[in-house]
Amino acid sequence: MRTKSKTLAGKRPGRVQRRKDLLGTVYEVISESGIDGASMRQIADRAEVSTGTINYHFGNKQKLIMAALQAAYETPSEEGPSSSPLAQLKVFAFSHIFRSSNDRFWRFWVNYAAAGTRNTELRKHQNRRFEKQLAFWTKLIDSAIKAGELPADLDARRASENLLIFAHGLVMRQILRADVENRDHCEKLLEEYFETLEQGSFEADARASKTQIGELSEIN
Repeated sequence: MRTKSKTLAGKRPGRVQRRKDLLGTVYEVISESGIDGASMRQIADRAEVSTGTINYHFGNKQKLIMAALQAAYETPSEEGPSSSPLAQLKVFAFSHIFRSSNDRFWRFWVNYAAAGTRNTELRKHQNRRFEKQLAFWTKLIDSAIKAGELPADLDARRASENLLIFAHGLVMRQILRADVENRDHCEKLLEEYFETLEQGSFEADARASKTQIGELSEIN
């Protein structure tokens, strides 16, 4: 009979799913108890593995939590090369819309962000994840521009940063008010954002603002 440790460590098809299930348990426990309030024992009991197994694979609670955050930023395998750049971008952007009033990942994420205000390593790790996500979204927008899905004069870097910040703003809005009506409203706002992006209105507004600022500077 295999021990729990050997089962988790064994190199067989179910290993990836077991890791995914364990990290899903981390989201669940942290979303309920916070990072400081959650213990390795609590996570292990919920995941039905031993604390020794988790320590063997991840070292300690902080490394486990960091691995959980990193896993969430991995590109979903179902997004194959057949999907257009804009379609892929929309999948990632709309993942910021809660699936339920108690979306366990985003509640984990906000607890992680809060802990980062007191823990430099956690904060740096989350910033690295953000920058990596920003680079990937920039690449998708650049590809969408080249594919003719987005306006040719769009600044890919600026557009991706604006979109990413907007999406995280929607997360915070849903954290504060998690009812169905607000989730639908946030989804509608994101849909409208993409409509504006595809029409190139953001770039036109930015150019108009620069012109107005320049004119005011000349007057003054």
